[in-house]
Amino acid sequence: MIKDIGVIFTSIFFESLPFLLLGAFISALIETFISNEKIVKFIPKNKILGSIVGVFLGFFLPACDCAVIPISKRLLKKKVPINVAISFMLASPIINPVVLLSTYYAFYSTNPEIFWYRLLFGILIALIIGIIMGIIYNKKNVIINSSDEECEHCSCEHHHEHDNKFMSIIRHTALDFFDVVKYLMFGALLASLVQVLLPRDLLLVFRDNNILSVLILMLFAYLISLCSTSDSFVGKSLLSSFGKSSIIAYLLLGPMIDIKNTIVLVGNFKKKFVTTLIALIFALVFVFSVLVVNAL
Repeated sequence: MIKDIGVIFTSIFFESLPFLLLGAFISALIETFISNEKIVKFIPKNKILGSIVGVFLGFFLPACDCAVIPISKRLLKKKVPINVAISFMLASPIINPVVLLSTYYAFYSTNPEIFWYRLLFGILIALIIGIIMGIIYNKKNVIINSSDEECEHCSCEHHHEHDNKFMSIIRHTALDFFDVVKYLMFGALLASLVQVLLPRDLLLVFRDNNILSVLILMLFAYLISLCSTSDSFVGKSLLSSFGKSSIIAYLLLGPMIDIKNTIVLVGNFKKKFVTTLIALIFALVFVFSVLVVNAL
């Protein structure tokens, strides 16, 4: 059992690590080359239009679910509205090109509707939650003070002015990376414990009840903590045992929130903000998976 936990922990951690580093690097590029004024001018003040921009940033700034948190945190530090950052954070792991391609290969030949449901519902849920969070937390500080913020206001500030762009990118990449990686390690450990200790037979107990099967696979997606670039193929393997609604719920919830990302969020954002965000994700994924899919 200990060996299995170690193997799964290692695979989750090292699968996530490159994407986390990529997220920290993109975050550093934003910090170094894009001023607050430029970002604020680019983002529409209207919450709906702003959230739409946030969603499509998820395509043009492609990031796995492991990478979006440091990027979103950097955007918020740059005074980007909360609705834009949240819509980006939730949409990017679903609509980025790599995930779209993996979902297409997994489902399009046999169940093309699942591909389209994941894409369209992912965009709509990201838009709705972004707008709601923007209304609730409008102009509120939701970020926990970090080493990055301390560095920006400390006595070493005059040294930053003399650094070239390259050193600035290296510094901010390192700060963002180490600010998040400790929470990723703890989250990966929890996910590996769940994968080993959770009896798989439990997943099949309620599969004949549509609502319970949706809830079971939502919980499974949250606990198992797979990267969004690989969860499509696991979803395909579950399709023979669960209905379409359950698989869509699994494919929507996992990229938006799981155990490891919850730990990372709690380490970087205020708890009330994280709790509200997670509750909205679960509620809307359930509504879209059960009510909307059945209505269509």
